[in-house]
Amino acid sequence: MVSSKREENWFGLLSFGFFIMVFALFFIIVPNYGQEVVDFFGDFELQETAPLIFLPAPQQHHPVVYETIAKFCLIFGLFQIVIVVLRFALKSSLSRIAETISNIFLWLGAAYMFNLLFLEVVEWFPFIGGIIAVAGFSLIARSSATLLFSWIRRY
Repeated sequence: MVSSKREENWFGLLSFGFFIMVFALFFIIVPNYGQEVVDFFGDFELQETAPLIFLPAPQQHHPVVYETIAKFCLIFGLFQIVIVVLRFALKSSLSRIAETISNIFLWLGAAYMFNLLFLEVVEWFPFIGGIIAVAGFSLIARSSATLLFSWIRRY
Protein backbone atom coordinates (compact mmCIF):
# COMPACT_ATOMS: atom_id res chain seq x y z
CA MET A 1 0.00 0.00 0.00
CA VAL A 2 1.01 3.61 -0.48
CA SER A 3 2.77 4.66 2.70
CA SER A 4 0.73 7.75 3.47
CA LYS A 5 -2.44 9.63 2.68
CA ARG A 6 -0.25 12.47 1.42
CA GLU A 7 1.28 10.26 -1.28
CA GLU A 8 -2.21 9.10 -2.24
CA ASN A 9 -3.46 12.69 -2.68
CA TRP A 10 -0.96 13.55 -5.39
CA PHE A 11 -2.98 11.44 -7.84
CA GLY A 12 -5.95 13.73 -7.26
CA LEU A 13 -3.83 16.83 -7.70
CA LEU A 14 -2.26 15.41 -10.85
CA SER A 15 -5.71 14.62 -12.29
CA PHE A 16 -7.10 18.02 -11.36
CA GLY A 17 -4.11 19.82 -12.86
CA PHE A 18 -4.39 17.81 -16.07
CA PHE A 19 -8.15 18.50 -16.21
CA ILE A 20 -7.61 22.26 -15.89
CA MET A 21 -4.77 22.24 -18.42
CA VAL A 22 -6.75 20.35 -21.09
CA PHE A 23 -9.89 22.39 -20.41
CA ALA A 24 -7.99 25.64 -20.91
CA LEU A 25 -6.13 24.25 -23.91
CA PHE A 26 -9.38 23.63 -25.78
CA PHE A 27 -10.40 27.25 -25.27
CA ILE A 28 -7.06 28.24 -26.80
CA ILE A 29 -6.92 25.86 -29.79
CA VAL A 30 -10.59 25.73 -30.85
CA PRO A 31 -11.41 28.89 -32.80
CA ASN A 32 -14.14 31.01 -31.19
CA TYR A 33 -14.93 28.25 -28.67
CA GLY A 34 -16.06 30.65 -25.95
CA GLN A 35 -18.72 32.10 -28.24
CA GLU A 36 -19.72 28.58 -29.35
CA VAL A 37 -20.35 27.64 -25.71
CA VAL A 38 -22.34 30.85 -25.10
CA ASP A 39 -24.41 30.12 -28.23
CA PHE A 40 -25.00 26.54 -27.06
CA PHE A 41 -26.34 27.58 -23.65
CA GLY A 42 -28.36 30.41 -25.17
CA ASP A 43 -30.07 27.97 -27.55
CA PHE A 44 -32.00 26.00 -24.90
CA GLU A 45 -35.79 26.04 -24.95
CA LEU A 46 -38.40 23.86 -23.34
CA GLN A 47 -39.58 20.93 -25.45
CA GLU A 48 -42.56 18.77 -24.72
CA THR A 49 -41.25 15.23 -24.23
CA ALA A 50 -44.53 13.69 -23.08
CA PRO A 51 -47.98 15.15 -22.44
CA LEU A 52 -47.51 18.07 -20.03
CA ILE A 53 -43.80 17.29 -19.49
CA PHE A 54 -41.42 19.95 -20.76
CA LEU A 55 -37.64 19.64 -20.57
CA PRO A 56 -34.88 21.99 -21.80
CA ALA A 57 -33.06 21.08 -25.02
CA PRO A 58 -30.91 22.95 -27.53
CA GLN A 59 -32.84 23.91 -30.65
CA GLN A 60 -29.88 23.68 -33.04
CA HIS A 61 -27.03 21.23 -33.57
CA HIS A 62 -23.77 22.53 -32.05
CA PRO A 63 -21.06 20.39 -33.66
CA VAL A 64 -18.10 22.45 -32.42
CA VAL A 65 -19.21 22.13 -28.80
CA TYR A 66 -20.08 18.42 -29.07
CA GLU A 67 -16.85 17.51 -30.87
CA THR A 68 -14.70 19.48 -28.45
CA ILE A 69 -16.35 17.91 -25.41
CA ALA A 70 -15.99 14.44 -26.99
CA LYS A 71 -12.27 15.03 -27.53
CA PHE A 72 -11.85 16.41 -24.00
CA CYS A 73 -13.57 13.36 -22.50
CA LEU A 74 -11.45 11.01 -24.64
CA ILE A 75 -8.19 12.69 -23.61
CA PHE A 76 -9.15 12.74 -19.94
CA GLY A 77 -10.35 9.12 -20.08
CA LEU A 78 -7.04 8.02 -21.61
CA PHE A 79 -5.23 9.98 -18.91
CA GLN A 80 -7.19 8.02 -16.30
CA ILE A 81 -5.69 4.85 -17.78
CA VAL A 82 -2.24 6.31 -17.04
CA ILE A 83 -3.40 7.09 -13.50
CA VAL A 84 -4.67 3.55 -12.90
CA VAL A 85 -1.36 2.11 -14.12
CA LEU A 86 0.47 4.42 -11.70
CA ARG A 87 -1.91 3.41 -8.92
CA PHE A 88 -1.14 -0.27 -9.53
CA ALA A 89 2.60 0.40 -9.72
CA LEU A 90 2.61 2.40 -6.49
CA LYS A 91 0.25 -0.03 -4.73
CA SER A 92 -2.59 2.40 -4.05
CA SER A 93 -5.56 1.22 -2.05
CA LEU A 94 -7.91 -1.08 -3.92
CA SER A 95 -10.79 1.34 -3.43
CA ARG A 96 -8.79 4.11 -5.13
CA ILE A 97 -7.89 1.79 -8.01
CA ALA A 98 -11.56 0.83 -8.39
CA GLU A 99 -12.51 4.52 -8.33
CA THR A 100 -10.05 5.25 -11.14
CA ILE A 101 -11.35 2.31 -13.18
CA SER A 102 -14.82 3.77 -12.75
CA ASN A 103 -13.52 7.13 -13.97
CA ILE A 104 -12.11 5.47 -17.09
CA PHE A 105 -15.52 4.05 -17.97
CA LEU A 106 -17.23 7.35 -17.20
CA TRP A 107 -14.96 9.57 -19.30
CA LEU A 108 -14.59 7.19 -22.25
CA GLY A 109 -18.33 6.48 -22.21
CA ALA A 110 -19.09 10.20 -22.19
CA ALA A 111 -16.66 10.66 -25.10
CA TYR A 112 -18.55 7.99 -27.03
CA MET A 113 -21.94 9.57 -26.30
CA PHE A 114 -20.77 13.08 -27.24
CA ASN A 115 -19.31 11.68 -30.45
CA LEU A 116 -22.71 10.13 -31.28
CA LEU A 117 -24.31 13.51 -30.63
CA PHE A 118 -21.69 15.25 -32.77
CA LEU A 119 -22.29 12.80 -35.65
CA GLU A 120 -26.07 13.28 -35.22
CA VAL A 121 -26.55 9.56 -34.62
CA VAL A 122 -28.62 10.42 -31.54
CA GLU A 123 -30.72 13.44 -30.64
CA TRP A 124 -30.60 15.37 -27.38
CA PHE A 125 -32.90 13.30 -25.15
CA PRO A 126 -31.54 9.88 -26.17
CA PHE A 127 -28.09 11.39 -25.60
CA ILE A 128 -29.08 12.35 -22.03
CA GLY A 129 -30.34 8.80 -21.52
CA GLY A 130 -27.02 7.48 -22.81
CA ILE A 131 -25.08 9.68 -20.40
CA ILE A 132 -27.21 8.36 -17.51
CA ALA A 133 -26.54 4.80 -18.69
CA VAL A 134 -22.80 5.52 -18.86
CA ALA A 135 -22.90 6.84 -15.27
CA GLY A 136 -24.68 3.66 -14.17
CA PHE A 137 -22.19 1.49 -16.03
CA SER A 138 -19.37 3.41 -14.34
CA LEU A 139 -20.84 2.61 -10.92
CA ILE A 140 -21.16 -1.06 -11.88
CA ALA A 141 -17.51 -1.06 -13.02
CA ARG A 142 -16.43 0.39 -9.67
CA SER A 143 -18.44 -2.13 -7.68
CA SER A 144 -17.24 -5.01 -9.84
CA ALA A 145 -13.60 -3.94 -9.51
CA THR A 146 -13.97 -3.61 -5.73
CA LEU A 147 -15.53 -7.08 -5.49
CA LEU A 148 -12.91 -8.60 -7.79
CA PHE A 149 -9.99 -7.05 -5.90
CA SER A 150 -11.38 -8.09 -2.52
CA TRP A 151 -11.88 -11.63 -3.85
CA ILE A 152 -8.32 -11.71 -5.22
CA ARG A 153 -6.96 -10.38 -1.92
CA ARG A 154 -8.50 -13.34 -0.08
CA TYR A 155 -6.64 -15.85 -2.27
